[in-house]
Amino acid sequence: MFSNTPPFFQHLLDYVPFSEAVVALWSGKSISVDGVHGGVCALAAVAIRQSGNKPITLLTATTEQAEQIIDDLELFLPTAKNLLFPALEHQTFVPDAENIVFALADDLFGQRIRVLKQLSENLCSQITIVVPILSLLQQVPPKEFLIERTQLLQVGKQIDLIQLRQSLIESGYHATPAIDLPGEFSVRGSIFDLFAPDWKQPVRIEFFDDEIESIRCFDIVTQRSLEHVNQIDLTRLLPNEAVGASLLDYLPPTSPIILVEPREIELAAQRFHDNN
Repeated sequence: MFSNTPPFFQHLLDYVPFSEAVVALWSGKSISVDGVHGGVCALAAVAIRQSGNKPITLLTATTEQAEQIIDDLELFLPTAKNLLFPALEHQTFVPDAENIVFALADDLFGQRIRVLKQLSENLCSQITIVVPILSLLQQVPPKEFLIERTQLLQVGKQIDLIQLRQSLIESGYHATPAIDLPGEFSVRGSIFDLFAPDWKQPVRIEFFDDEIESIRCFDIVTQRSLEHVNQIDLTRLLPNEAVGASLLDYLPPTSPIILVEPREIELAAQRFHDNN
């Protein structure tokens, strides 16, 4: 019934009640599976994902549950793409200079933007997204706004450096002699170091006049180059602009959403609404 599925998960899918439930789920129907706890949740999730062609979303009551499921997913299928969409500790944002610098350097903010960009670019047909309910209830930027605020930096492309620096400053980036944190940039002659919040490493861009000559990822501590890249997406987004939409707006239609311990999720959502 299911093609290109590893034998380990095919055994689970060969169990008729489970395979029938999976078929119903991918056809857009609601299903309920009892007795699935702990690592079995990740095992079942991988089997479901392997049988379809869209991302699936696992919704949990807490961040701790989400992190445990991510660990379990990596154990069962380490080569797969599993994304954790984290909750921000504080989404209420006061847009003064100090708070902007702090917010841009927040790993959670960068990780959320990174996941949203992958979803907006339709790069996630075979992934599992694990989401604490608090993260789902927090707003995200509308997809069109995220795309509008994303600029392609590419070798051979001409860039107005003055305009680039000004746009970074307006987006809360901080000019420094040397980069230490996301949300910072540094200019030394024809060398432009930049660390966007959603990047895992900063990049060093070398210019010839106003043309990008090379782009290299580098290590902050050693300053050594890690790899050359031909292009990279730069997203300029103030944290207080990252509102107006939901993660659900980024998911493909009929993409399955699996509730892990539904009653606990309901209670966590109620606590969130009572406190806001």
